[in-house]
Amino acid sequence: MSESGQTTYLFLSGAEMEPLAVRAAHPGARFVARARVAADGATVAPAFAAQIGDEVWGILVGVPNAAFASAPREAVTDDGRTFAAALAGETLVGGDPDEALAAARYWELPPAYVSRLKAALAATDEDPS
Repeated sequence: MSESGQTTYLFLSGAEMEPLAVRAAHPGARFVARARVAADGATVAPAFAAQIGDEVWGILVGVPNAAFASAPREAVTDDGRTFAAALAGETLVGGDPDEALAAARYWELPPAYVSRLKAALAATDEDPS
């Protein structure tokens, strides 16, 4: 992270966590930890809202010299640290549901959370195959 500037913490969830998407959108970002924020029904993507529960898991990255429009939320890392973090987008667990599940698996988010994402994906899948 930059010695000369401030670091802003950003919480990414859903398809926003896809590694190439993170690099493209935030080239200077550095992974901090897996983290969770409180789920707010108004901000969780409809495809996942019924299955998510009380918290949304994702990743926390530090972005040097960045400013984000969203009000910071409390993000708690998997090792118990707390950060004030902006949300990357307007919707938690947004993007393509298959990509959201793949990203959750890539970052090795908690198995119970990944199972809830998988159940939500199955519930929205219209193809019985």
